[in-house]
This record gives sequence, structure tokens and C-alpha cells, in this order.
Amino acid sequence: MSVVVDEADVRTRSRNENVDHYIKRYVSGSGHSAYDCAVIAGNGIGAQVFAAQLAKHPRFEGRVTMVAPPNNESRRLINGVSLRGLAADFIASALGTDHAGLLAQIAAPGPAPVAHRQTAAMAVPDGHHWRFTRTGAWQGGRRGRAEPIVYGIRNTRLVGGISELLANRAVTVINEKVASRAQLRSFALGRNPLLVNATTQPTLLGGESAPPRRMVLAVQVPLITTASGPSAPAQHDTAIAPLIRRDGTIDVGYYTPFSDPESPRSTWYGIIARVVNSDSGFDKQRELDTMTDELYGLAAAMGMTPDDPEETLGRCCVPAAPWEKTAPSQPGTLDLKRMYSGGAPCFYADGMVSAAIGGVLGAEAVARGDDPDRAIRRALRRWRRHNFLWWIETNHIATVADYLLRISVPIAMAYPHSAGIRMWRSAA
Repeated sequence: MSVVVDEADVRTRSRNENVDHYIKRYVSGSGHSAYDCAVIAGNGIGAQVFAAQLAKHPRFEGRVTMVAPPNNESRRLINGVSLRGLAADFIASALGTDHAGLLAQIAAPGPAPVAHRQTAAMAVPDGHHWRFTRTGAWQGGRRGRAEPIVYGIRNTRLVGGISELLANRAVTVINEKVASRAQLRSFALGRNPLLVNATTQPTLLGGESAPPRRMVLAVQVPLITTASGPSAPAQHDTAIAPLIRRDGTIDVGYYTPFSDPESPRSTWYGIIARVVNSDSGFDKQRELDTMTDELYGLAAAMGMTPDDPEETLGRCCVPAAPWEKTAPSQPGTLDLKRMYSGGAPCFYADGMVSAAIGGVLGAEAVARGDDPDRAIRRALRRWRRHNFLWWIETNHIATVADYLLRISVPIAMAYPHSAGIRMWRSAA
């Protein structure tokens, strides 16, 4: 008698067990929630994952409502693209699917847009071209890991794909923009609702807001390669971070395998991000133009060309969240997005994973009568710290970071980047 073991099932089981480990570690409580329903403003990744996870509990089945305008998809890249393997674990677990089921919903047919290793190098302008210092691996070594480290997926397609998978769950969706706490409360399906703010408006439910001390500038675009693939230092199955020291700060580049049903020619993606102080008097238009030139120049040096940039190029200037402690949610509410946000977005490929972990752990804390603010902030403390340390490296000791990266990428990136591999890769 032989026993056939499905490797995909084994890996999915390991991933789900890791999600359960996070829940057990960061969520306690008596198992009795103070609420009998939840109404969520917003329909982004964190909102939908929170809704899916909460609706698993009998007390909330059929009593979870999401209120937001419909997700309008376009080819233009809005928000992040880098879906860490660990984020895919949490999203798939909440939705009751696996990586294959999730990718089937969000990626174009063909090879998975996945990186099993990560490299870095300094990029140096050389006339009208770019050259790279010696490339080194900071995750995955020479051969790559068995577990996926990061997928490249258009954010709005991921949001749309989650919505499609969520359609089979006991969650009510109302296509309306929320303007006030009273309006959100009117959609409650019970007498004692939890009101959840998963929007970018921090004061929607009475939360505190302060002017941002830092802003993040970012430009990103999907890329086309030749049939033979990208040129060195880019490699198949590998994400590369080309870093540019400019005006005392490092512009962070990140190029990864990519897939989008709306841009089927694109098999790669690139982004350049830079953090600036809000009061520094920076010229937004000049910075974005310079970074767009960097984005295209580095792509060309690696054998890539932008795919219809007039339709796909994304350029933004967005506020960075504080790394320090944040004000608690008001009674009867959960400021979900504010709780899972921490640091500079578009800068360290950690937005999606923070939203996924925050959504799952926040929902579990609510269902079990625990404090969701505390559970989310504790669980994501390491992500905030790593985001902060990357800002220190790129904005405060850029010359030192440049010097070390030219000598040895593995040494320069040892902590926190290589040491934080479990915060990137899937559990299996």
C-alpha cells in the first residue's frame, strides 16, 4: 500500500499552521466578544482580510458589512505591487484558499511572478547610462529558497481578486462612500456594532490626526523584457534592489518579476522610492521627474522597457506614518489602517504584509474579546522597526551604507534585512 502525499496540501497546511501560531502568540481573550456585528469603512486589503477572518466566527457570520465605493481597476499602478510570501499566507488563510488559488485570481496565465531570492547593488550614473557595483544576495543565497519570498501583483487586481474570492463568504458589501460615523453605524446588522475605519481618512471615526513629518515620493511602472529575459544584474526568479545615492540620500529601487492580466506583455516591474522631510522644501515635480528618469534608466540597463507608461506609470507623494506609538482607537471603533500602518509606505515592500497580518489578528482579537489595537501593534512591531532601520540607513547614513554595499552586499544587508527573512518568505 502506498500513500500519495500532495506537496501543495502539505505546504498549505504548514502556512496555515504558521498563521495560527501568530494568532496564538499575539491574541488572547476569553472568547466572548463585546460586539455582535461589525461595519467596515473601506475595501482595501486590510479591510477585506479583516472581514473574511471575522466572518469565520459563528457570532459574526452574516453580520459583517463592508461599505466603500467599488474598486475601480485600471492598468495604472496605484499603491504597492510587492506581495510578500508571508502576506500571501495570511490572505489565503483568511479566504480559505491557497497560493495557487489566490494567484489564479490575481495574475495572468503563465509562470508565477515570484522571486525566491533577493539581490542588491549600488547603481551609478555613467554619462547617459548606468553601471552597477558588484551584486550580492541578501536573501535566498545563490540558488534561491524553496519558499516564495515575494510576488509582483498590481495592487488593484489583488484587491479585486480578494473581492471575488470573498463573494462566497457571509459578508455584506455596500457600494457607498462613508462620510461620517453616523452613516457607517446606520449599516450595522446588530445592536452593538464595532465600527472599523480601514480608509485613508484617520479622523473618520473621531481618531487623531497630525501633519506628517515625512513624505514618500515614488514612481513605478510595469516592464517588458526580451524573450530571453532581463540582462544582468537582474536575474530570473530574483528580485533586485538597485540603490542610488543622490544628494545625501539613497533612492531605493526595487525590480521584481510581475504579472497583470491587463498588461500581459509585462513580466517585470520597477519602483524608485525616496523619503523626504515634509518641511525640507523639496520640489515635488522635480523629484518625481528625476526619479522617473532613474526608473527608466535602470530598466534599460537591465534590458527592460516600460509597458505603455502613459497608461501604467504611477507617481505619488504620500505621507509616512509615525514609527512611534499611535493614539488608541475610540471606544466602539477600530482604526484598522492606522493600527497596521507604521513607517514609510512604498519603501520597504511591507504594506501588503502589514495589512494582511493586521486584518487577520485584528479580527481574531475582536472575536475573542481581546484588544485589537494591542494585538495588531504588538504583532507588527518588528515590521515597523525594520522599516525605521531602513530609513536610517538610506536617509541618515547613506554614505556608510553606500560604502558597505560596494564592499559586500551580504555584510551590508545582514541586519535587519537578511535576518528578517521570515518576515518576507512564505512559511512553506
